[in-house]
Amino acid sequence: MDDRRARLRDQFLASLARSPALMGILNVTPDSFSDGGRHHEPAVAIERAKAMVADGAAIVDVGGESTRPGHTPVSVEEELRRVVPVLQGMDGAVDAPVSIDTSKAAVAREAARLGASVINDVWGFQRDPDMADTVAETASAAILMHNREAADASLDILDEVERCLEKSLELAARAGVPFNRILLDPGVGFGKTPQQNHACIWNLDRFRRLGRPVLVGLSRKSFIGRVLGGAPDQRLIGTIAADVIALTRGASVLRVHDVAEHRAALDVFQTLRAAERSEPHPGARQNGTSVALSLGGNVGDKAGMLRRALRELADEPGTRLEAVSRFYRTAPWGKTDQDWFVNACALIRTSLPPETLLDRVKALEVRLGRTPTERWGPRVIDIDVIAYGDLVHKSDRLILPHPQLFNRAFVLVPLSDIAPERVIAGKRVDEAAAVLAIEPSEIAPLD
Repeated sequence: MDDRRARLRDQFLASLARSPALMGILNVTPDSFSDGGRHHEPAVAIERAKAMVADGAAIVDVGGESTRPGHTPVSVEEELRRVVPVLQGMDGAVDAPVSIDTSKAAVAREAARLGASVINDVWGFQRDPDMADTVAETASAAILMHNREAADASLDILDEVERCLEKSLELAARAGVPFNRILLDPGVGFGKTPQQNHACIWNLDRFRRLGRPVLVGLSRKSFIGRVLGGAPDQRLIGTIAADVIALTRGASVLRVHDVAEHRAALDVFQTLRAAERSEPHPGARQNGTSVALSLGGNVGDKAGMLRRALRELADEPGTRLEAVSRFYRTAPWGKTDQDWFVNACALIRTSLPPETLLDRVKALEVRLGRTPTERWGPRVIDIDVIAYGDLVHKSDRLILPHPQLFNRAFVLVPLSDIAPERVIAGKRVDEAAAVLAIEPSEIAPLD
């Protein structure tokens, strides 16, 4: 991954911890519901992107296929024909990250090659089976949205959205997409009744419990028109009102057509929110025990083996894969005259007792081709149980928390990606990682 693309990706993601951001909508389509045909020509689209960034957009979302209700699907070739010239023209000319609004892995992969650092998938990895792997392999960030083919008024929509987003997160983890590169979108206006759309906005804080920033796309949508009337381009006041409500309910990104007006509204919101003493931290859903695992290997296709191990972990009965760190290139530990490793950490939630989980993990290593080797020697895969909730456990086979946790950068650094505030043996993970003396050659992100 080129340095500029990675830099823009990471700057955007890091900024969300400080303040909400605006995503500018750039539809290069003839038939989008609000601005279809306006930016169909590449030169016009590129100028529009520059203007949105100047007005305060932190990221520009380029779409080559309308996703409005009743839209006509287009082929991969047609979608690429629309977006490729725009992405080529934006690369280097627009000083902001670019996302590609697509549900096709082939389009996402080409967009990433042309500089897009975020993949905005309106089907949340649940339509194209290659999309999660594409995001992982291109080191992109991802926006995972809830969607349905048709609305069903009988659904408990909040439960439906939450369960669907959990599934998307699981698919991301299986593919090795780092948890800290994911945003979630409840999909307002997609397969929902007007009342369900309202419920998703008003209860947006519920989706923050999944642990990732929430994006909403409310701009000029029909539920606003049902309240106020008017054509899509006459719904600005209603859009701002809905977006400010979304901000109060925990939205981190607003996807909008009218950037300058939303920048003004966001500035007022930020000024007033500064009077708040503290912001509550969203709690995770509880179902089983949260377990931290460390994974690594230095034989063969190292990153590919870690992704395979993650898929296998996700399929283990009694466990749910919840988060995966970035992959890191790390120096060998203990026995230094061997090849470098790829390491990562994962969080799972499990109902299995600790030593039963250990048995499953060791059986998985064997299935993946690990054979007995010398201590700290080369290995296809190594999976360690690092922490099992708050449990303190000691047996001949398993000590918890792992006794070497705070000495190993190849565990602490990736663990701080996904559980920075977790307290293990009285120490916060991020603080322990910060004070660990780490040589530059010891650990570095693989991408």
